[in-house]
Amino acid sequence: MKQVWRTTWIVLYLFQIPTSTLYKKLQHVLSVNIIPPVIETQRRPGPKEIPYGIPAEEWQTVLKRVESHESYRKVAADYGVSRETIRRLIRTSKKAR
Repeated sequence: MKQVWRTTWIVLYLFQIPTSTLYKKLQHVLSVNIIPPVIETQRRPGPKEIPYGIPAEEWQTVLKRVESHESYRKVAADYGVSRETIRRLIRTSKKAR
């Protein structure tokens, strides 16, 4: 490892001397190639259109089904959502009353 670092150091040193050919070439390349700044986006972007589970028009239907003692799991399965989604809908509707 020390041997590799020694040879690398020599090359890097040549880039630092302002009168060296490598330094001049590097400065020329850097002046010619304008690199646009990198704009970092999300690392793991989510889906473009998030499919929300239950449409707002169906909320009253869900509330009626739950009031008629249909299980949360059954209602959730029919709408393709989790039981927790149904529970949150019911809790929100109770708070609004």
